[in-house]
Amino acid sequence: MQETRSDPKGTLRIAVLTRYVHDAGGVEAYLKSVLPALAANGHELALWHEFAVPSGWTAYAGADLSCRLLKTDHLDRSVDEVRRWKPDVLFLNGLSEPAVEMRLIERTPTVTFLHGYHGTCVSGGKTHMFPAPVPCERQLGAGCLLHYYPRRCGGLNPLVMIEGYRKQRIRQQLLHRSAFVTTFSEHMRREAISNGVDRARAVHLPAFNPAATPHARSGSLEAPGFSTIESPVHVAFIGRMERPKGAHVLMDALPLLDDDLRSRLRVTFAGDGREKAALEQTASRMAQPEISFPGWISACDRQRLLSTIDLLVVPSIWPEPLGLVGIEAGAAGVPAIAFDVGGIGDWLEDGVTGRLVAAPPSSAALATALTDALRHEDRLKAWGRQARKRAASLTLEAHVSALEDVFRRAAVRPS
Repeated sequence: MQETRSDPKGTLRIAVLTRYVHDAGGVEAYLKSVLPALAANGHELALWHEFAVPSGWTAYAGADLSCRLLKTDHLDRSVDEVRRWKPDVLFLNGLSEPAVEMRLIERTPTVTFLHGYHGTCVSGGKTHMFPAPVPCERQLGAGCLLHYYPRRCGGLNPLVMIEGYRKQRIRQQLLHRSAFVTTFSEHMRREAISNGVDRARAVHLPAFNPAATPHARSGSLEAPGFSTIESPVHVAFIGRMERPKGAHVLMDALPLLDDDLRSRLRVTFAGDGREKAALEQTASRMAQPEISFPGWISACDRQRLLSTIDLLVVPSIWPEPLGLVGIEAGAAGVPAIAFDVGGIGDWLEDGVTGRLVAAPPSSAALATALTDALRHEDRLKAWGRQARKRAASLTLEAHVSALEDVFRRAAVRPS
C-alpha cells in the first residue's frame, strides 16, 4: 500500500506515462504546456514514453525533464523501473498497451487524463456511421460488439474488433481503479461517469489553449472582419482530413451557398489525411469559391492563418472531446461555427462566440448557418470579440492549479 504524504500542500514526485515525446498530436501539445508549469511549481517529474522519437524529430520535453523509454516488450522491467523511482502519484495519458498501466496502478495512486474515448468505446470514435453519422451514447460493454458491424463503428476486420474490445475493457477497468479521472470538458466527465467512474472521482479541469500564439492579435479586441462588405470573406477548416472531422461536410455545403456569397468567398482547408485527395478533386470541379489546400501547417503558421480569417468552421461529425482548435481561434479573435456534438458547447456559445448548429450534422444545416453568419458583418465581429474574451479566461495557470489539487488529493489516498 502506498504511504500517505504528511504535507498535502507540498511538492510531489509525479511519474508521467504517455505514448510520445514529440509533437504527434493533442496529447503532446497538452503535456508540452503542462509539464514545464508543474516543474516550475517545484514538483519533481519523470516522463516515461512508449515510442521512440522518430529520426529528424525533436522531443518536446526539455533537458530538465527526465525522459525514459518504456520497454513494453519487457513488461516487468518497465514496471520495476517506474516503481523504483517511487512516485507519489502516476499521471496516465493513454498508452497504446494498457497492461503496463494496469500493473503500475496496483501500488501507486493514479490520476488518468481522459483525452479521448479510451475505455469507453471499442473503436475510440464514439460514433455510429451507418445509416448516418450519429454520436454513440452507449456504455462500453459486450453489447457494443453487436452494434460494431451493423452501425459501422469501426473497420471490417473481426480480429481488430476483438483486440480493440479487449484493450478498451482493460482501459475501462483503469478508469474504475484510478484515484481520479480528469477531463477537459463536462461532456467527457459525463462520459467517464456513464462508464462507471464515481462522480466524486471524475473531475472536469478548466480548459486552456495549449498553442503558442506569438502571432495572435494584440491590443484592442477587434476581430478580423471585412474592410468593406464587398471584400473577400475568408473561412477556414483546420485539422485532420479524416471522415469524423467533417471536412467533406463543409466542402458539400459550399455549392449550397448562393452565387453572390460564393463569388466573394475564400476557403482554406489546412491539414492532411486520407480525405485530402478526394477533397481536392471535388474542389477542382468548383468554379467558385476560391479554395486552397496548404497542407499540414506548424503552430506558428496556424496562427498566421488565423490572423487572416473571418470565421473558423469546425464541422466534426464525431463527438469532439473538446475541440481545442476553437479555443485557439477564439484567442486570436476568430469566431466559429460547429455542430453541437461532444464538448464543443463548452467553448462555443450559440449567438455569443459563434454559431452552434443543432445535430445531426448535415451539409444543408451548415450551409444555412454559414449564410446567416457571413451576411452580418457587425455580428460576426461581435462574436469574435466575445470569443477572444472567453479564450482569455481559460488560462494554463488555472488548469495547473486545479490539476495540482487533484494530484495532492490522490497522493493522500491509499492505492
